[in-house]
Amino acid sequence: MKQYLLDTHALIFWRHKIDVTEKFLAFFDQQAEQGNLFCSAINFWEIALLDKKGRISISDIEQWHVDLQACSSLHTIIPSAVEMIRSVSLPDIHKDPFDRLLVAQAQHHAMTLVSKDALVMQYDVQTLWL
Repeated sequence: MKQYLLDTHALIFWRHKIDVTEKFLAFFDQQAEQGNLFCSAINFWEIALLDKKGRISISDIEQWHVDLQACSSLHTIIPSAVEMIRSVSLPDIHKDPFDRLLVAQAQHHAMTLVSKDALVMQYDVQTLWL
C-alpha cells in the first residue's frame, strides 16, 4: 500500500482546504482514513517559524497541532539521525533544510512526497501533486 508524506505547504493546504482541488482533498482525506497519510514532526517546526516570520498566521500552533491530530488519522513521523545525515548528503538542488529532510524521510520510508515544489521534484523521490 502506498504511503504519502506531506510537505509543509501540502499539510497547511489540506488542513485549511485552501489552494487545492476537491480531488486533492478527497484523495488525501481517503488516504488519512486508510492510515496512509503522514507528516513529519519538522512540519510543525517549520509552521511555527513561518508564523513567527509573519508568512502565515495561526493563532495557537500548539492547539492547531492538537486539533489536527484529534480530527484526522494523520500519522506523524520523527526524523531519525540517519535521515538527518542523509538530508545533508543529498545533491545541492534545494537549499531549504526542511525540504531536504522531508526528501530524505520520504526516501528512507519509501513514501511518496506530496509537494508542488519544483526543486523537490528534481530529487530521486516519488512526488505527487493533484
